[in-house]
Amino acid sequence: MNWRALFKPSAKISVFSLLVLGILVGVVGFFGTQTALHMTSTDEFCMTCHSNHSLKDEVMASAHGNNKQGIVVQCQQCHIPQEPFAYLKKKIIVSKDALTFMMIDGFNTQAWLDANRKEQADKARDFLRSIDSSTCQNCHKRIYENQPDTMSKKAVRMHKNNAKKAPEKRKTCIDCHRGVAHPYPKEEAEGEKGESEAEG
Repeated sequence: MNWRALFKPSAKISVFSLLVLGILVGVVGFFGTQTALHMTSTDEFCMTCHSNHSLKDEVMASAHGNNKQGIVVQCQQCHIPQEPFAYLKKKIIVSKDALTFMMIDGFNTQAWLDANRKEQADKARDFLRSIDSSTCQNCHKRIYENQPDTMSKKAVRMHKNNAKKAPEKRKTCIDCHRGVAHPYPKEEAEGEKGESEAEG
């Protein structure tokens, strides 16, 4: 095959035809990518690798799955940022999880989750810190300006004090609200609760 021919102008196909072909490929590629991203962001997809874990039951037993409003938070709402660039970056990073599922013996077992819960919880915490808990704030948008009537006076005071701090010294949601969907290891959760109360 003559590779140079690939870079020569075509004498058989018009510029218009090439343009139409390029547009069609672009449209199919764009919508194909969007469909794939959407399909890999559903709870059903997440559960293909976590089917034997208690993660879904934990969410359903928490305020994020069992509340008066009847709202059930989906996996991707907490674990994947919604901002376009951050969304794509996270999707690329977590694509390695497919290898994790295939290569780690016993990954999809409750025993593995129980043994590795602290490490996994720390990774989730660090990720949420790195994005300033933006996934939390997508739903709880006005937590600093418009607290609900059900919020305790102490919580209102702590949120207002936090909002007054310089951005680099301000706590992010996950610093005080760990274990809101999946329980942290008991000893760590109790230790950090004491730290938060002491700082408040």
